[in-house]
Amino acid sequence: MFFFLSKALLFLIRPIFWVMILAFLAFISKRAARRRRYALILLVVLVLFSNRGLYEAVCGMWELPPQKLTQSYDIGILLGGYSNSNGYPQDGRHHFNPSVNRLTQTLELYQQGKIRNILLTGGSANIITKGKLESQEVVDFVEDMGIDRKVVIVEPQARNTWENAQFSAKIIKAKYPQASCILITSAWHMRRARACFRKTGLEFDFYCTDYKRSNLGGWAWVQFDPGVLGDWEALFKEWVGMLVYAMRGYV
Repeated sequence: MFFFLSKALLFLIRPIFWVMILAFLAFISKRAARRRRYALILLVVLVLFSNRGLYEAVCGMWELPPQKLTQSYDIGILLGGYSNSNGYPQDGRHHFNPSVNRLTQTLELYQQGKIRNILLTGGSANIITKGKLESQEVVDFVEDMGIDRKVVIVEPQARNTWENAQFSAKIIKAKYPQASCILITSAWHMRRARACFRKTGLEFDFYCTDYKRSNLGGWAWVQFDPGVLGDWEALFKEWVGMLVYAMRGYV
């Protein structure tokens, strides 16, 4: 039930949903004063949540700083969430979403000799259909990129971050108890992921990818982009997720 609700109610934290509700309320309100009030709130929401400078400033406070690796690791634990199972066409191609830097930078680390094995953790997060098991699908892509299947460890059952941690730690403790590990995921997701993995007692370092910040500096504050409305969702999801995980004792 918790898993279903966490996915089904995701729309409630989307700024674009708030915009739609405010616009609807302004439209149906019979009193002019109330229409103006809703319209003003709508304008404020649009201005604030479309401003790239504000978004990047908040990201800068939430995302963990980049880590410079000074050693190599036996296992790089790559969290899922970067595939697009609904990509078109379905003719054997691999489709990914904007978080694909998790995967590409993990492959970079492997090619650079920073990690010797890759643990792919992630199953299907769909709540309506069964869906494909992400980690098993990505194995084919990794092999296509010239990486030996022997160095890839697959954990195909996890549906969320807590299960990523539990199932991955179980595999490592059982089969690779002496392995040095590094956790790899998006910078905006690392705080929750790191907390979940620490709860398992597993020793690891971490490596952030997919930063939402840019090098625009002060220019970001004069940029107003409707696309930023959607970018906030990942942050809000993390904050709500961290709160819920804390309440459930996952972190």
